[in-house]
Amino acid sequence: RALPEPQWQTREHVEPQTDLQKQIAAVWRQVLGVPRVGLRDDFFELGGHSLLATQIISRVRQACDIDLPLRTLFEASELGAFAEQV
Repeated sequence: RALPEPQWQTREHVEPQTDLQKQIAAVWRQVLGVPRVGLRDDFFELGGHSLLATQIISRVRQACDIDLPLRTLFEASELGAFAEQV
């Protein structure tokens, strides 16, 4: 018997609006190797994992000159929610 077709969840792409959102999106694109990242995109659904999360946090810390705990990305894994925490 054949398996049923997978049910893909699609989200409407929402472009980053603020300079901070755009800056963070650029970091995500570079680290994750994806062509575009929207506000509703989830770090883990884009292929992110704990090692890449440390790279994201490190680069955002440097770019924004802030102290940002690693757990921030795990608690707010969508780009828009993560940007709000920054």
